[in-house]
Amino acid sequence: MHPLIRCLKPIVKGLALALGPDYEVVLHDATDTDHSVVAIENGHISGRSIGDPMTDFGLFTLKKAGENGAEFASNFLARSADGGRIRANTLFLRDEDGSIIGYLCINYDMTKAEMMKGMIDHLTSIGSSFYSEHFIEGGPSRSEDILERNLKLIREFLGKPLHISSRQEKMQAVRKLEEEGFFLLKGSVEAFAQESGNSVYTVYGYLRTVRGEAPENKEPLK
Repeated sequence: MHPLIRCLKPIVKGLALALGPDYEVVLHDATDTDHSVVAIENGHISGRSIGDPMTDFGLFTLKKAGENGAEFASNFLARSADGGRIRANTLFLRDEDGSIIGYLCINYDMTKAEMMKGMIDHLTSIGSSFYSEHFIEGGPSRSEDILERNLKLIREFLGKPLHISSRQEKMQAVRKLEEEGFFLLKGSVEAFAQESGNSVYTVYGYLRTVRGEAPENKEPLK
């Protein structure tokens, strides 16, 4: 065993303790490919132990790195003993003549991180682009700001101001705002009335129709 390989053996344990149980740290002796693993921590990730041979991929990288003079191979995909995804890193250890005498491999088991990523993706997924793209949770705190923000959405939704919209378009706007909970806000009916140029009475009529409390053809035409 080359002296450089021997002096790196204690570092394997130190790195594993520093990085944590999801990191496998392996030291290979490239001069003995049939028994290349000379130190390993958290070997349960790949299922390897001291004395195991170099893998076929290890032999391939040994040849390629010897040809192109690479110092390392970073963040490539490998598989754990149970088929999980591993982010693998290999540092090529060379002697004074530049020949590869060993590898130091640091392999991260991504299983837990991918589970967390899936949870975060779920918790941050957005279903409705109409409302949620514009309304920022924790943004406006005053009710009048929230009312104005909702009315701005309706203007964008219709493509024109409410006061020049048809009765049918105003009904469509009331239906959309009702679905979004706009009319639960204090002053919402009054704000919509002012925006649309209708009376409060007319807006309440629109709401009764949308909620199925009154037939639409009985509403006053404004």
